[in-house]
Amino acid sequence: MYCCDKGRLYIMVNATKGVFISCDIPMAQYIINMNASMPASDKFIIHILDNTHMFVQPHVEQMIRSQIAKFREDNTYVKPN
Repeated sequence: MYCCDKGRLYIMVNATKGVFISCDIPMAQYIINMNASMPASDKFIIHILDNTHMFVQPHVEQMIRSQIAKFREDNTYVKPN
């Protein structure tokens, strides 16, 4: 958005508070798939920067951590005794 005042051009900036996530590609895809499975009103990814970095809404940080911990627990091999 641009604003002009007394011959000067100003650029208006929209800022959104978020949490920066840095992870490997498989974990980023897991988070993206979590986001895609949500209804439109609950989607939490603000911006995907590249294959391993993204910004998400701050209120979902703990939910993402919990889901990742559950995913790791469910997919960790434990050798039987």
